[in-house]
Amino acid sequence: MNHFRHLVALSAALTSIHIGAQTIGTTSHLSMAESNAAVFKACAAAPKTNGACPLDAVFGLFKLAPNNNVLEFRASNTVPRTVNQNYGWILKLNQKSGKVRVLERMTLPETPKTWGTGGQPHGMSADRKTISMDVTLNVYDGTISKSWDVAQGDPAGHYLITAYVEDSAPVQFEFDVVDPQ
Repeated sequence: MNHFRHLVALSAALTSIHIGAQTIGTTSHLSMAESNAAVFKACAAAPKTNGACPLDAVFGLFKLAPNNNVLEFRASNTVPRTVNQNYGWILKLNQKSGKVRVLERMTLPETPKTWGTGGQPHGMSADRKTISMDVTLNVYDGTISKSWDVAQGDPAGHYLITAYVEDSAPVQFEFDVVDPQ
């Protein structure tokens, strides 16, 4: 598999766009940004022998090729509710290569018509608003990423993704899925 485009897009996103996984606007966003910043600071100070942990993060919109290579990435905390719109996060790690285990939880404002998990094992809350997935991701040049697609029936509103890399404290991403104008 050719990861060249993947690496170029991910490297550009993390080197030219530093938003520390924060969003702008409300008090909860500020405390989330502060929490993420504390995670990044603790990781930077931790010995690499403690395992993989996040040094930085960005959330936004992806444009993917049919083979899932990243063609384009744009930082954004707003996702158009357009079927097949790709969105997700990129994390810079203290580890340059290998594989890492990530527990990802996504909470929606209301129950979607369906959850698409690509056949991966998952857990779900009783109200079906939160899904948890335990995945192993390949580290490419110090970064990992996870993307989702907007599906028919996904609700508009405020979403939350929490990502736990190995045994590190969580990194959180808040964003809004909105109807296109």
